[in-house]
Amino acid sequence: MTLASAATLASTGETAGSIALAIAGIAFVLAGIVLFIAGVVSVFRSGNYQSGGKAVWILLMLAFPFLGPVTWFIWGRNSTIQGPAQPV
Repeated sequence: MTLASAATLASTGETAGSIALAIAGIAFVLAGIVLFIAGVVSVFRSGNYQSGGKAVWILLMLAFPFLGPVTWFIWGRNSTIQGPAQPV
């Protein structure tokens, strides 16, 4: 094996690694976009919140594009808002 062929093999390995890293990055970004869109649609379809509560959740998702939708799907989606106590 000559020095030139060893350099070519190293270059090919670096290129394959770069391509794999780029594909993983693109997949991560696409997953984040899908999660964000699914979260926004889920907030709009939710019957648990009035328009003000929905606006707060949408603003949280805009401020924290990954953490906001994850928080919505874990805690916000199934939560219910309790109104003021009814007098006896």
